[in-house]
Amino acid sequence: MKKYQTHFKALGTKITLTVFSSFDQQVFAPSKQLIDYYEKLFSIYLPDSEISRINKTAGQKMIKVSTPTFDLVTLAKKISLKSWGFNATIGPLVKEWNIGFYNAHRPSQVKIDQLLHQIDPQKIIIKKPNLIGLQQNKMQLDLGGIAKGYIADRLKDLWHAWGIKTGIINLGGNLLTIGNSPLHADRKWRIGIQDPWNPRGKALRVVRMPACSAVTSGIYERNFTENHHFYHHILDSRTGYPLKTPLMGVTVFTDQSVWGEIESTRLFFYPETAIDELKKDRHFMAAVFVYQNHEIQILK
Repeated sequence: MKKYQTHFKALGTKITLTVFSSFDQQVFAPSKQLIDYYEKLFSIYLPDSEISRINKTAGQKMIKVSTPTFDLVTLAKKISLKSWGFNATIGPLVKEWNIGFYNAHRPSQVKIDQLLHQIDPQKIIIKKPNLIGLQQNKMQLDLGGIAKGYIADRLKDLWHAWGIKTGIINLGGNLLTIGNSPLHADRKWRIGIQDPWNPRGKALRVVRMPACSAVTSGIYERNFTENHHFYHHILDSRTGYPLKTPLMGVTVFTDQSVWGEIESTRLFFYPETAIDELKKDRHFMAAVFVYQNHEIQILK
């Protein structure tokens, strides 16, 4: 079957959208517009985004925001307070370490201790209608841990509104498949688990799944070495340092992409989480753990 694709850069990554009908290509343009719209709301790297405006006025006043920003910050605070690894107020640490950029570095212990005092999701102030603020000066929101998942889900809503029954939304490795796969007789999608020891696109394992979201948290792409010490980008807001972990990566399959983001972070921080506990989350479908000793574990 013929695939129709578009590729472009957004959200700091490569976006690939795939449909299987020439008519469905018409959704590509509004999809890009929608991604651009959300990036202008959520990005901490755009000075006029709503999140940047909230950060600039931390400790001073609340900002009137759009409904998507209000909804995502509300969810981000709720998840942050569960202590599952994701912390929406980790922004000061993320910017200081700057992992993934040319000037990434290990901050001094004094600087880390100072920044830890600026990280507290309890101090995110949310008031209806659509007012968001930060209680303490120099606090910073960073929704990078869940924003791509939220955007993928909104794209899926758009595609459904357009009547698209089959397709793939790929936001830099955050994968969302729609409908039954037209590529295989069993109608299941083939989703590759990235091999952390090989270039992107080389699969360590291929799993068969119905329509789902696949989100990976891993230490093998954004990292640096300084004074013979390896540092990755998944920061622990309890210590101020990259999380100490036996994992290379964990891929989580869910019915919604934003919950894939949440659960992949949770399982990266707590890989021993019991399957019974995971099944309490109605969004969870399966997970694949890849360990630094090359062991693979599958939960479903």
